[in-house]
Amino acid sequence: MKTTLKTFLLFSCIGLILSCNNNKKDNQSATTDKEITDTTQAINDTSNVAVLIFNSDGGTDYVIDKIDNIYRKTKSGLEYKYIKSGKSEIYPKVGDVVYFDMTYSTIKDSLVFDTRMIDADFKMRITPPSHSGGCFEEALMIMRAGDSAAFKIDAKNFLNYTQDKVNIPSYIKRGDKFIFRIKMKKIVDGSDYVKQNAETYQYYISQEASLIERYVLNINFPRKVTKSGLNIFTISKGTGKKPQKNNLVTIEYTAGFIDGSVFDSTIERKKPFRFVVGNNEVIDGLEEAVKMMNVGDHCLTIIPFRIAYGEEKNGVVAPFSTLVFEIELLDVE
Repeated sequence: MKTTLKTFLLFSCIGLILSCNNNKKDNQSATTDKEITDTTQAINDTSNVAVLIFNSDGGTDYVIDKIDNIYRKTKSGLEYKYIKSGKSEIYPKVGDVVYFDMTYSTIKDSLVFDTRMIDADFKMRITPPSHSGGCFEEALMIMRAGDSAAFKIDAKNFLNYTQDKVNIPSYIKRGDKFIFRIKMKKIVDGSDYVKQNAETYQYYISQEASLIERYVLNINFPRKVTKSGLNIFTISKGTGKKPQKNNLVTIEYTAGFIDGSVFDSTIERKKPFRFVVGNNEVIDGLEEAVKMMNVGDHCLTIIPFRIAYGEEKNGVVAPFSTLVFEIELLDVE
């Protein structure tokens, strides 16, 4: 194998740097790659290099590959690569709320998801690791505020365990990995987050209760209110099957806000919507409503923000939005 001077120099420099970093916590950049916020531009240098990687478990790997393909491993097997280090020394723990920008794509660089398409202030609460072998939750917990990093995570495990999906897209094969590019913006202690948001949360609950009661004054259909706060009005009654867990249901719906504006409709798209009951494929309020219906039922539902999208922004749905769904249950399989 022909080895260039560039390869020898890079091998020596990177090997020495990583050897020194192995005596510190795993919080230093393994390469000098570009900032993670540029999620589409590839590394310009496409030549192979030889690198001795010191992993967090004390083991080493000798790798000959492109810089962009070289990752280290945690003891669990999570593949990671720091791109930029922040100044903080605090790592998030289970229960904390983290604010971050993230994309993930296939190995062939087809973009699957970008948080900035949903919310410029995307956040989530850290939960315990969902599976062994290197998971998304672990990736978040080894990042400090200001860090940017890339991770390789098994695609099927991520969809099955982290996202609780049962139906995996056909293009995802066994052994496929997603490439995650994450920029950690802020970490808020879980208890502090609850305290900071308790007053705001209670305010919106109070405001919502008044809005719902004013809204229902003009509805003359039979009303039922569940423990979760879901309001369901029966417009017409069917006599068909009632959905159970794991049933595939088909519905027509028109979705809007409590001010009367509409943001989505299967009728306008001329394509009914299908989902599996119990698979967390829809918001809690919609699933609860459908489970109360029989095939042929036509209902109007008011879904409080607590069982809709909560305090999160989702597309055109603003935080703390009360939703109104008109639903017809067409089929249960």
